[in-house]
Amino acid sequence: MSDSKYSVLFMRDDRDVSRYRLSPFWLKMFVFSQVFLLLCAAGGIYMGVRGFRINAALQTEKKDLEQRLVDAEVRLERLGNMEKILESYDATELQSLLSAATTEAEHPEPREEINLNKIFTRADTRQVGVENMQAKLTGRKLTVSFELNNLQATKSMAGQADFIFLTKGGAAEDAETNKDDLSFQIQRFKRIQTTFLLPEGMERKDLFGLRLEIKGKDGDVVFAETYPFYHILAS
Repeated sequence: MSDSKYSVLFMRDDRDVSRYRLSPFWLKMFVFSQVFLLLCAAGGIYMGVRGFRINAALQTEKKDLEQRLVDAEVRLERLGNMEKILESYDATELQSLLSAATTEAEHPEPREEINLNKIFTRADTRQVGVENMQAKLTGRKLTVSFELNNLQATKSMAGQADFIFLTKGGAAEDAETNKDDLSFQIQRFKRIQTTFLLPEGMERKDLFGLRLEIKGKDGDVVFAETYPFYHILAS
């Protein structure tokens, strides 16, 4: 009985009957292999589902970490900008500005309150970049030029730039500029230059800085930065 074998018959309509003799060992191996493959498939499905859930959890955690990193970078950039502004200020002018602010706090005048955060905080939505800001003052005529870069590779950028005068006394006054000079529609790069006059009653010794604000075609500010005159003003 130990040498007994199973006969396997294959019958087809268009062929003769084929007969094969199969040892019980190989039959058992075939059954065991099928069971093993079934278990492997079940294990694979389980591990796949488990891996999918773990991956989904990791993706959620990754997005949370990326958002926290972006928030941290924004806060760090703001601190860095404030540090650059403080480092760039001339000690005498900074003391003058602080003294003026202290005097105004002790003896307030009936005038519009100035939002210093709005004046000195840098804004940048990564849509445009500004480089090589330069200014030249001849009498009461101020000529300003800068390079404007489109940081969006897929589309052109259009908008309007404006300037605000900042005095050592902490006052802010809009510059009366030629809007045509400061309007733009660029694909990659444009050099902008414009000339305008100092406001009435404002002298060179009163000037502290010039703030540039760039708005997109929807009117929202996409870039804003304050430039101390002693950094951009040609002698």
